[in-house]
This record gives sequence, C-alpha cells and structure tokens, in this order.
Amino acid sequence: SKIEPGKNTELEEDRIVASCDGRFEYNNRVFWVNEVLTLERDIDYRTGNIDFPGDVIINGQIKDGFTVKSGGSVYCNTTMDASEVISAKDLVVRLGVIGRKTGRVRVGGMLRAKFIENCYVEATDSVIVDVGILNSAVHAGNKVELKEKGVVVGGTIYAQNGIVATQLGTEMGPKTEIYCGTNYSVEQKLKWIRDKNVEIAFKLKQVERKLTGGSEGREKILELQQKLKVALHKLNEAAGSLIFQLDKNEKAEIVVRDQVFPGVYIEICHVSYIVSHSMRNVSFKLDKAKGKIIPEPLSLKDR
Repeated sequence: SKIEPGKNTELEEDRIVASCDGRFEYNNRVFWVNEVLTLERDIDYRTGNIDFPGDVIINGQIKDGFTVKSGGSVYCNTTMDASEVISAKDLVVRLGVIGRKTGRVRVGGMLRAKFIENCYVEATDSVIVDVGILNSAVHAGNKVELKEKGVVVGGTIYAQNGIVATQLGTEMGPKTEIYCGTNYSVEQKLKWIRDKNVEIAFKLKQVERKLTGGSEGREKILELQQKLKVALHKLNEAAGSLIFQLDKNEKAEIVVRDQVFPGVYIEICHVSYIVSHSMRNVSFKLDKAKGKIIPEPLSLKDR
C-alpha cells in the first residue's frame, strides 16, 4: 500500500521529505511533520533531555537535572522547576518558575508566569509576572511588569525600559536591587573585556620581565609580546564601540503602585539611589540635568 505525504511534507521522487522542522509522525499510511511537541508525562530518565525545533507544550514536571531546549515557544501547564530551559521565542508558564541550584531560563521573546522564585532568568523582550519575583536575578531586554498583586522581594532586576510593581522590598527582607535604562548584554560584554584586559596585561608584564632578564628564545618572546599588544588593542577598540550602546533608555521609569521599603537600591543609567524611608504610590525617574534620580508621586490613573 502506498504511503502518502501529509501536513508539512512533500513528495520528492520516491521519498517523503519534511518541508519544515519538527517531528515525523505516521498514521494510516500518512506521514506528516508535527511542529509542536506535546509532553504529557514528566521530563525525566524515560524522556531524556528535550531538544526540539518547534513549540513545546509541557503538561508534566521537569525533573532535577533535565533540560528543555525549543526552537519555538515553550508552554508549561504546571509549575516549572527549572534546571535549564532555553526557548528561542516565548515562555508561558501557567503557574510559577522555580530555580534549582544553578537553574537558568533563557527566552528569546517574552516570559509570562504567575511567579518567579530563586531563579536566573534572561528574556530578550518583557517579563510579565502576576504575583511576585522572589530572590531571583531577572534580566529583561524590554520591561518587567508585575500585575496588581505583584511584589519584588530580594534579588536583582535588570529591566532596560523600566519596571512596574505594586511593592518593592520588605521591611526586614533580603536586599532588593533594581537596575533600569542599561543594556545588560552590553554590560556583560564590557565586564568580560575588562577581565580579559587584566589577564592580558598581567601576561604582558611577565613577558616584559623575561625580556629584561635576557631569557633564551628572545624571538619567540618578542613575537608573544606583539600578539598580546595586538589583542589588548582589539579589546580596547571593542570596548570603545560598546560603551556608546550601554545606556539605552534614560527615560526608563520605576513605578511602584503601593509601597517601596527602605534599603531598596535603584539605578537608572548608572545613577544610583537608595530608598531611605518607606514611600507609597511613587515613580522614580532620572533627571539627567541634575544627574540624580527623583522620586515623584504617581497620578491617580497610574496607581
């Protein structure tokens, strides 16, 4: 009996080939490619790590130590215990995202969850949370938005275009830090360049000591010295071009609909502000002319 090409496949001479990325499936003499992988059971030793080119729907748990990588979006209908989750597009979690040990979540689009706890999260777009972000490191290329009950307690938030929350910090809680306006990925690249600069400068000093000490193999040492100098020059050039991309949004705002507690650390485009007393219904903006952050009362419509 003849096998027929189905959805996302085509007949090429005597073969059926996929016309998109996904998983081959077969039923009643028809081959097709499914662009969505639905996982009804837990991700564990039976399934192994998941690496799928399309969307992934998770209806079970991700067991400790297992990873999920998707070339599309990831939809999780339970709480996501994250060891490592990488989604090229969006990540939507019906309940919360809980980090495990060095748990990391990287999202190429937007992240939406009920809560985030003890987790490291990177999203190219916005991070939208219903209830709270607790003791986590969250990096958003756009905004961090917390809904009506949304609190941030402990950890660090990097939100390039600002943050909206109901509460920041607690009375006696862990340190809460908010960074806005800055391109986090550029900052990380500059940090790597600084570290590499120190490393190369140290090697250069060692090489120069050998040269003054009259070591053997002088030609090779001179060659190494030249290579290190070139590497140092390239790093400094790279840093010079990146520095202009660092402070991306001087108009980024930190909006608190209810209360911000003393001790919360705020930074907009590398200008810092430490909250000294409890404030309610307030927004924090950068006054570039004065070179400082100014707290302003929220209008009724913004509360």
